[in-house]
Amino acid sequence: MAESANREASAVLTLLRWGLLLLILGAFGVLWLPPSWPAQVMALEQHWSGHVFGATTREAVREQAARWAARSPGTGEPALTPELAAWLGLDSQAWGTGWSAERQALLQGLHALFLWRLARLAAWGPALLMLLAGAVLDGHWRWRIGQCGFDYPSPIGRQASLIGVGGLILALGLELALPLPLHPALLPVAVMGAGILIATGLRHRPKQL
Repeated sequence: MAESANREASAVLTLLRWGLLLLILGAFGVLWLPPSWPAQVMALEQHWSGHVFGATTREAVREQAARWAARSPGTGEPALTPELAAWLGLDSQAWGTGWSAERQALLQGLHALFLWRLARLAAWGPALLMLLAGAVLDGHWRWRIGQCGFDYPSPIGRQASLIGVGGLILALGLELALPLPLHPALLPVAVMGAGILIATGLRHRPKQL
């Protein structure tokens, strides 16, 4: 039992390391991406969403993202305050020109892309929650039924489900953060996979004698 717990902890740490590495690489990508790239990615995803959701739902998602962007604190404010400029020894008047202005425009585009994807996730929300609720109930009752039999839970199945769910959570976080064009149909497919893995993990919980 202790060995299985150690393997699960090691798998979680490996996923966290990979996630941190990808986020660091994404942060370095901000240094060379063109400022117009997030807008191009968002336009492509909105075009795809029009075929998946329909034009009405796509416009509702776009309007929701625009409302969140209007209420976001700091939108349109300078990236470098005079106090921070004095502490860093930089000229705050020169900040926002040239290369730094392009990076600031890129960050604003990434912020808009993040809010668009978050609004799209909220549009899928009720259906995805029903899928996850069904997976949890299925796994729980299969585990309860297994308590009455002589079959034993599989630690390999539980470990595989834990690694899979962690990987999908990591992929969801990267989907919201990385400026790569992603088809909206990938989200429900990933949640269906997560539901199967969650049900498997609950089904193979240790028996309570």
